[in-house]
Amino acid sequence: MIDAVQSKLKEKGVEELDIRFTDILGYWRHVTIPLASAPSDLFLRGVGFDGSTLDGMSSVESGDLALVPDSRRLYFDSFPEKKTVVLFGDIVDFSTGHSYSRDPRGIARKAENLLKFSGIATDSFWAPEFEFNLFDKAGFWEKPGGAGYEFGSIENPASSEDPASHGLVHPTHSGYHAMFPVDSLHDVRGEMASLMHSAGINVKYHHHEVGRWGQSEIEVQFSPMLTSADNAMITKHIIRNVALGNNLAATFMPKPIAGEPGNGMHFHLYFEKAGERIFFNKSGYCSLSSTARSAIAGILHHARALCAFTNPSVNSYRRLVPNQEAPVYRFFSGPNRSAAIRVPAYARSPKKMRFEYRVADGTCNPYLAMSSMLMAAIDGIKKEMVPEDMGFGPIDENVFAQGYDTSSLSKLPESLDEALDDLASDREFLESDDVFTPDFVDAFIAMKRNETALFRGNPHPLEHKLYFSL
Repeated sequence: MIDAVQSKLKEKGVEELDIRFTDILGYWRHVTIPLASAPSDLFLRGVGFDGSTLDGMSSVESGDLALVPDSRRLYFDSFPEKKTVVLFGDIVDFSTGHSYSRDPRGIARKAENLLKFSGIATDSFWAPEFEFNLFDKAGFWEKPGGAGYEFGSIENPASSEDPASHGLVHPTHSGYHAMFPVDSLHDVRGEMASLMHSAGINVKYHHHEVGRWGQSEIEVQFSPMLTSADNAMITKHIIRNVALGNNLAATFMPKPIAGEPGNGMHFHLYFEKAGERIFFNKSGYCSLSSTARSAIAGILHHARALCAFTNPSVNSYRRLVPNQEAPVYRFFSGPNRSAAIRVPAYARSPKKMRFEYRVADGTCNPYLAMSSMLMAAIDGIKKEMVPEDMGFGPIDENVFAQGYDTSSLSKLPESLDEALDDLASDREFLESDDVFTPDFVDAFIAMKRNETALFRGNPHPLEHKLYFSL
């Protein structure tokens, strides 16, 4: 195989093979091999690496792991100076030759296989929405005696005093679908979308989002789950590098700016069985089949535990607050955007039926986020959960409207620690068929507990404003 690949890539002028993998936190990592010196058993044995250097991956005494390239997925990366082809690497345990239990991509593959073997469906298809900010200036620091951050955007209304803005700032509180030149980022997003297309990712559309500080969104078409997670890693890579090439800084932080809408990563999904979508029933609420409603019930039932994977940062919970363009309560609805799960009004036909999970954000590891959501959906379907019977709606009213009684609604976690508590007590559905192994869940919780502990001994700059003079 490597001979055939080498021959084909040499014809295209490729000089380097870049094997990339995703660590548990969701960072993309890589090792580069000159094409001329690629070993003949590369696709069989891969290349070794030390997993003990990565948080939660492996211990020092058993750190040796292998990256085995997946020959079914490759693309050309336009950012390195040398012509480079990217291969997705699967992490393999040297001692067994099998997929390593803490490989996020391997977990996603196991979740996909479980769905197929369950008889519920043959495939799941996913389409994430990428929301992010593009800043003209970005800096942050934490040092003895000081901490802070400073971001800048020519679109910030306060920038009207800057001659470089030419007064072209957002005239309203919403930047949603703003037109250029007020939307100063149209061409930048266009460059991103073009490179995504070249990498095999079909872009649905891109536009300016509600936030005025360069908040943008790129939506993609549906792909099978593992492909969709791969595409998410490529997309974030392209967005960051195109931004840097335009003297901008890109961030997927859920809440980088106080008082501005946060960045989510909504997931649209549907199941197919033998090529037919199984979420449609014309007589059901919003044309949802009983299978779809049970999948929704499973996701909402386990939503608090899911947040450990779909919203895995302390900053995630700065976004999940009332009246900030994000859900707070566990319920489903039709087009109601205050719901955790909604059924878009434009997607209620046999060929378009799907639902949208609106809780997740871009700090998630896409392999773990999608896998955990899929496991929750499978659990709901297997147990024939009914969302109406479990108090999960449907609710078609804006629950954030003044005077609306929310006392009976079940809330999402208000902090990462809360989400980790829920994961610790609600994990059996994830560990079914060893998709998420117990040792992986334990390691993930421990790793994230260490992260939240960092915040307990560090004062926030807002605290100085509130308490310095008391």
